[in-house]
Amino acid sequence: MPALAMNPQVTMIRLSLILMVVAGSAWAPVIAAQDNGIEAGINLSIRANQELWTGQQVTVNLDLKTTGLNFSNTHFSLPEVSGAFLMQTDSTTVKLTETINGQSWQIIRYPLALYPQQAGELEIPTIAVRFSSAASFASKAQAFEFHTRPLRLTIKSPPGIRKGDLVVSTRSFELEYSWQPESEFAQAGDAFTLTVIRHAADISSMLLPPLPVFRTEGLAAYPQAPEITDKSSRGELTGERIDTTIWVAEDPGSYEIPGIRFQWWDPQALELKQRIIPGRRLDISPLRKNPAPVQSAAAPRHPDRILYLWLLLSGFVLMFGVFLWRNHQRGLSARATTEKSAFAALLRACKSNQPAGVYAAVSTWVSLQPVAGSPPVTLEEFSSMAGDPELTFALTQLQEALVKADNDWQGNKLKKRLQAVRRRILRQAGSQRNAVLPTLNP
Repeated sequence: MPALAMNPQVTMIRLSLILMVVAGSAWAPVIAAQDNGIEAGINLSIRANQELWTGQQVTVNLDLKTTGLNFSNTHFSLPEVSGAFLMQTDSTTVKLTETINGQSWQIIRYPLALYPQQAGELEIPTIAVRFSSAASFASKAQAFEFHTRPLRLTIKSPPGIRKGDLVVSTRSFELEYSWQPESEFAQAGDAFTLTVIRHAADISSMLLPPLPVFRTEGLAAYPQAPEITDKSSRGELTGERIDTTIWVAEDPGSYEIPGIRFQWWDPQALELKQRIIPGRRLDISPLRKNPAPVQSAAAPRHPDRILYLWLLLSGFVLMFGVFLWRNHQRGLSARATTEKSAFAALLRACKSNQPAGVYAAVSTWVSLQPVAGSPPVTLEEFSSMAGDPELTFALTQLQEALVKADNDWQGNKLKKRLQAVRRRILRQAGSQRNAVLPTLNP
């Protein structure tokens, strides 16, 4: 965790506000108060003298300070930030001590992650903070309530990025991909699967954009729900996203699946980098009817052995089914929290009016919608199941804006339709837990 640029000497005044102006730093004013001999304060800041880029994780430190022995009943709610995502990626805190005018201060720091999505001036609104602190173990804890002052930042756009493009800024980006099968020759009815795995440092997986899906007549595309995982180690976040697309050759012929370009901005090297997954040519021949196999006299059947193999396979399938059921039960409790945070991020993205960011956020939220007995749904499946023509039209406009790089697209209409559909999902979930989406359009 980077150290703060300055260590200001603070003089506490009873029930007063102190405004510190520190040249060249990104500190918000320190707010302080005193109650029954206990002095307390808060501060919101980032590391000074750093360039801030769109798509980059910016660490915002929320410091709670007290001359008491401890903190208790701590609570704060993060506001929505126009043009950015502000989130607490984990529960990690940093404990510090500081001596001011001979007085020892206890500090608990909450590192917050800010992801700017557009260049220009950005403001983090007021954050309400409450906590209690006691002068000693035997004394009664005193309650404090503060509001941070707005923190204003200047965000730069990496050179070479078009306006409206979703930017990923990371110091480390890894990409792996595989095709199954690898052969370019197949028959009608065969399937081809592309799996892409991305790892990015200092960025949440939900901010990694989805894969573009190539569709053409005779070659059906079936994008699967993405697997997104955030891993935090000692305050360092790594986002992982796994995308899978399956193409099924419906008709014979030759098809060209175009390549996919991934670009990211390296804020340390100050360089726009890219990786390309090469395109692929598929030559599909008509389905051949194979003659019935002739059993060789030298290879007699073994009924007992076949029965044994069937029993072994059935036991394996049963064990695997139990394993999947247990994992499903464990995931039910965490699903609501994950869906809630994903939808909150989606609403913030709609306010930014950036098509690429909104498409990534809505794809993530839709992938978390459960369907009884089925894997997570895709964006197309969700639109069809919702049975809401206005939502379908709004999603179509979003996809068109993404393709055309439309900078005038507005997300308010899509936001309202998504809120209405989600309310229906939550109402129906209370009466029919095992069927969330199928009952949307009975």
